[in-house]
Amino acid sequence: MSKSKKSTKEFDLFSVSLSTKARQTISHLLERKEKLKLENQKLQDERQGQKDVKDDQNDCVQQDLPLKNIINSDRYKFSSRFLYWFKLLSKFLSVQLIVQILGFASGILIIRTLSKEDYAYFAIANSLQGMMNLLADSGISIGLTSIGGKVWQDKYRFGQLINTAMHLRRYLAIVSITVVTPILLWMLINSGASIPYAITITLVILSELYFYLINGVLGIVPRLHSQIKIIQNLDLVFSGSRLVLLCIAYFTFLNAAIAALISTIASGLQSFLIRRWIKGTIDTKADISIEYKKNIVKIIKSQYLIAVYSCVQGQIPLLLLSLFGNTENIAEFGALGRLGIIFTIINSVMTSIVLPSFARCQSSRLLYRRYCQIILLNCILGFVLVGCTGIFSTQLLSILGEKYNGLHWELTTITFSIIFGHIGGTMWALNSTKGWIKYAWLYPPTTIVTQILLLFAVNVSTLRGVLIFSIISMIPSFIINIMLSYKGLRESSKVNI
Repeated sequence: MSKSKKSTKEFDLFSVSLSTKARQTISHLLERKEKLKLENQKLQDERQGQKDVKDDQNDCVQQDLPLKNIINSDRYKFSSRFLYWFKLLSKFLSVQLIVQILGFASGILIIRTLSKEDYAYFAIANSLQGMMNLLADSGISIGLTSIGGKVWQDKYRFGQLINTAMHLRRYLAIVSITVVTPILLWMLINSGASIPYAITITLVILSELYFYLINGVLGIVPRLHSQIKIIQNLDLVFSGSRLVLLCIAYFTFLNAAIAALISTIASGLQSFLIRRWIKGTIDTKADISIEYKKNIVKIIKSQYLIAVYSCVQGQIPLLLLSLFGNTENIAEFGALGRLGIIFTIINSVMTSIVLPSFARCQSSRLLYRRYCQIILLNCILGFVLVGCTGIFSTQLLSILGEKYNGLHWELTTITFSIIFGHIGGTMWALNSTKGWIKYAWLYPPTTIVTQILLLFAVNVSTLRGVLIFSIISMIPSFIINIMLSYKGLRESSKVNI
């Protein structure tokens, strides 16, 4: 009996050691396989254009084909790529247009229903909520996109990345809430809100922030997998439910707190659905990765000051109007900004389709071409919108209601400001997806110096003055973005040589 027990124990020990070695071997093979996949993908991207050209040249030599046939072949390849992107974008935009119409209708309903004072409270709350959300990110989304572009096909490793990012974002959220909440309460009370009303709005805004934190991390999963239908359904659920609830409130009772609560309910429903839909895409129970944590923390350290700077910069117009202007100016600033809804459509396309595709691209030649195409298209579209806004300013202002008539110059100026900021933001987003952020520390000093000088030259007690202040303040960061893009594209071309 003792011999049999001993032999059984030895066999168990042997089995454990064997299984451990097997797991290590399998893990090593999987890592090797992943590296080979990335290397093969990189080689395929580099040879994609060269191979097609060489095939055409060989065919021309062997069959004595005329030059016209080669040109037609190139045109066919271009038309195939064009059709692919046209179908993808048209399919996405058809639903996204509905989503933005629903969102625009919700915004206009709130603007026309609330008084200028109440809408000013709503605008302040939403703006400061965005500040908290941005501080809670502080580079995490950059890490998710850059690392996720390499591991998105591996369920377990992608799950590790998502859970690691969620873990870090909770800690940053605590910091952002602690810092921003007192500022939010002060701005609401300073604008005329009673203390109980200001506290109520703040609590509702913090509740929605919880769902934003979840949606911001989990939303990268369908984007990197190009699951356009899921992205569209999530947007439709949020916009549709929000509009329905606002319509019900319109016929009963609607103020800034109720409008914020309705948005919170819609965000909660969106969060519930995205958790449910991504279960088969990633391993939701994957452990937190120390390696990914180190990489993301490294990005956070390099980006945290930039995030703080961006948050403060985003709130400067409202802060200036709160300090030197009045509640009416705040309401006008928020209402005019709602007419820039077209850029939420462009941003949705950028976030859901363009940026993930740009992040996966490894060919330097293709990177340069894609970068130029994206920026050029945004510039053309932006300047067309400025012209249309100037021509149809009366009709656009009538949508907001009688309270906002006469703001023709302000409407055109704020549209130009939104476009200028959007193009700069697009350049930054493209740079971030590739990690071209080495000299991003130059943003704060150059912009702050510019703004200090502007405070002595521009009257910031009026809406016009604040808009001029905002546009000129963006020039230094725009120039730095150009520099980062140039250096990034140049370095990527050297790596691929």
